[in-house]
Amino acid sequence: MTDRHSTLAEEQRAVDHAYRCYERTFADNRERFRPSDVTDSHAGTSFIPDVAPEVRLKGDLDGEALVIARVDAEEDGETRTWYIGRRLVRDELYEPFVINWQAPQATEWMLRRPDEPGDLRLRRRLRCDLRRVRDFRDEIVTTPAAPTGPVVVAEPAIAPAGGAIPELVPRPLPASSAAEEGAPPAGMPTPQAFSPGEGLRDFLLEDLERDRDGRMRDIVETIQREQLLLVSDDRKGVLVVQGGPGTGKSAIGLHRVSWLLFNRWFKTEEVLVVGPHRGFLEYVRDVLPDLGNHGVRAVELHRLWDDARGRDPHEARLVKSDVRMAEVLRRAVRALPRTDAIDRLPDGSFDMRFEGADLSVSAEVLREFVEADESAPLNQRKRGFATRLVDLLMREEANLRRRHGDHDVRRRISRDPRVLRLVNTVWPNVSPSGVLRDLLGDADTLGAAAEGVLDERERAAIVRPRATRAAREPWSIEDRVCLEELRLLITGEAPPRYRHIMVDEAQDLTPMQARSLARRCPSGSMTVLGDLAQATGDRSPGSWSETAELLAGEEGWHLEELAVGYRVPREVMDFVLPLARSIAPAAAFPRSIRPAGPGAVTVVSADPASMVAAAAERARAHAADGGRSVAAIAPPELLAPLRDALGDADRVKIVPPAEAKGLEFDHVVLVEPSAVNDRTLNGPGLLYVAATRCTRSLTVVHSTLLPPVLLPEPDAAQEGEPMTQAAGGESAGTNGGFEDFVAEIEAAVRAERRSTVHERVRHALISELYGAGLVPTMHSPTADVVCEGPHGKVLYEVLGEGGNTYRRMRDAVLRVLEVQHAEGDPVDHRFLVLPDPPAEPWAPDVLSEAFGMSVIWRDGPVWGGRAADMALCRKAPPSDR
Repeated sequence: MTDRHSTLAEEQRAVDHAYRCYERTFADNRERFRPSDVTDSHAGTSFIPDVAPEVRLKGDLDGEALVIARVDAEEDGETRTWYIGRRLVRDELYEPFVINWQAPQATEWMLRRPDEPGDLRLRRRLRCDLRRVRDFRDEIVTTPAAPTGPVVVAEPAIAPAGGAIPELVPRPLPASSAAEEGAPPAGMPTPQAFSPGEGLRDFLLEDLERDRDGRMRDIVETIQREQLLLVSDDRKGVLVVQGGPGTGKSAIGLHRVSWLLFNRWFKTEEVLVVGPHRGFLEYVRDVLPDLGNHGVRAVELHRLWDDARGRDPHEARLVKSDVRMAEVLRRAVRALPRTDAIDRLPDGSFDMRFEGADLSVSAEVLREFVEADESAPLNQRKRGFATRLVDLLMREEANLRRRHGDHDVRRRISRDPRVLRLVNTVWPNVSPSGVLRDLLGDADTLGAAAEGVLDERERAAIVRPRATRAAREPWSIEDRVCLEELRLLITGEAPPRYRHIMVDEAQDLTPMQARSLARRCPSGSMTVLGDLAQATGDRSPGSWSETAELLAGEEGWHLEELAVGYRVPREVMDFVLPLARSIAPAAAFPRSIRPAGPGAVTVVSADPASMVAAAAERARAHAADGGRSVAAIAPPELLAPLRDALGDADRVKIVPPAEAKGLEFDHVVLVEPSAVNDRTLNGPGLLYVAATRCTRSLTVVHSTLLPPVLLPEPDAAQEGEPMTQAAGGESAGTNGGFEDFVAEIEAAVRAERRSTVHERVRHALISELYGAGLVPTMHSPTADVVCEGPHGKVLYEVLGEGGNTYRRMRDAVLRVLEVQHAEGDPVDHRFLVLPDPPAEPWAPDVLSEAFGMSVIWRDGPVWGGRAADMALCRKAPPSDR
């Protein structure tokens, strides 16, 4: 068994060889293709005809390590060695030496579980500072044969100039990096010494200690299995990733885009990345290039539409952003044809004398022409009306004169002033802006279009006086989205389209914006990222279904929830838990694995006159901490005083809460949280965002009382000192033990009962039990429903929105066990009660067999599940239970 130093030396030789091959490729390309002086400064590719963009002329790792892992896999009775990294690297014989982590085989190897290694004999993570191998961790170790060389994998590749890709033949590693014959790989620990996942988590926690430098890095070296599963999710349709602060959802979305591009699901120009604001796009701008993807378009959400020139009142924004507004606009356009002009025709027909021939079209036929193609854009319908009218007049003229096929006659009829006058009278020329001006500027026009859709109060909220001319209309962002909808209804003009769209902070999408994004992505392929608890828009969705169903196409949508937080300290997440639960009780709250350091949460009280100075002093002290990034997050009215107080402390970034979304800083100073919380209807969401931007410490500086939900026990911390007690999770305080355990369960129950879906199902269950002649206990602070019945004492755990997935059911099993422990009274039967049929049909059987937990569910107006009759006390329990 060789020692650790020998293993590091062996891996160092392999990494050195990888870099030599990597750099030789660029030298060969420069010599072979003789690039022009004009090159792409980002991608390093030459503008040479017929040269694929993958032919690189220089490295593009941007300071990141090339190699991240080693894999020894068995093939045909032999164990061969591979290296995995950020780029595909081929040696001088054009054979793969480093596999790109995005390649299907590499992804599959990296997803292997230690308890199901398959053909893997070794999976070793390497911790490199560029070329230098600093450390390694073995994640999978089984009894190996001697490694002999790399296994060939299917990998997108570029053929050498002038020829096809040569056949790939397995080739041994350089002799200096191969293990000795008959010995296990150098430095490999015994299976007993291996702890699954421990090594990677060590690397991750070490990586988290790196200074934040104002930009997001890729997570290739430290990506967790649950993250990689989502990155490589190749299901069609919309993937919604719900993740709290620090769960890595933004990184997952960007890496998924890169993975899809690498595996040629889409081309670069077919992908769009949508972010919440410019600061976020600046923060993530290097991730895709570092992953090898250049030229993907990224845009702020509001830049998808023309610039707003005004801002509507809150009530108007709510109405205009509602999906019902699309129906109002559709009705307004449908009412534009002037059928009353047809009704006023003399003698009930359109008559004209054309070159001596009397032609006539009845009003009834004209109305049929108007009603044709109702689903087509208005201008297309107008052209169709004119075409049918001219066709009919031509046929009459031809029958009278006994001639056919005279195209010049068609031209003369179509240009006849009487025909043009009829067409333009019935179909007046309109523009999207003109229609919207008429709709919003006239109560009668709006009333006709919105009847039965918007109530009187909602119509009054959006009516406004017309500007003197269209160019002066104060179009808001909501108006701009409506104008896009009208443009499609009138002209058929659609916005630019993409085959895949990634949307971050999607919880703030309005329904009308979601419709607009779906219009841009006819394929229905999206990566949608967000956190319901961080909703800060005018409309806070109660569940993802409200947004996802508007975004999804024929392939539908599926939701995945991230349960583990990596970047925000545990104490900070515990501190904001009550706030998060109050905002989005149905959303999964992440469990942070980041150890909390001393002073992770500090609360500082100051009088109003010195509060800004106190906040500046704290921020300046953090800025003196080496290369750490610092942000002072404050309500808008305090930004200017804070800048003045900080003076030349340019290392402190001063941002309002709305512009902090999606960003990360080592240290955050949160100023006057009550002003953030009380500022608008979305204040709690803004406060939650602001309080969870740190990766090391949060300092709260306040002069007014803190929001109660932020400090449920305000006496737990001494002013100016680190918090000694956090709400929920693991506590560093004094009131631990069973009382805190029960208090956390009770808090979770209270939060769940604010979910309308949860309560609808719970009360339906209660109603059924009353109908069976029982008296259920429904006001327990820890249990949803408890009932004594003919089958004994039964405990019911009700799941809310999205609670029909196996993952949610499995989590609920633990919750039931906790409730039983808190109640201290054994039960005879336990049931999970779902809001919908199980997403995975096999899940109820697994829960029954593994945990003795029965499952029932609401299926429309009825109950489903094998044990539904027993759960609702309709018959005796099965004898085998």
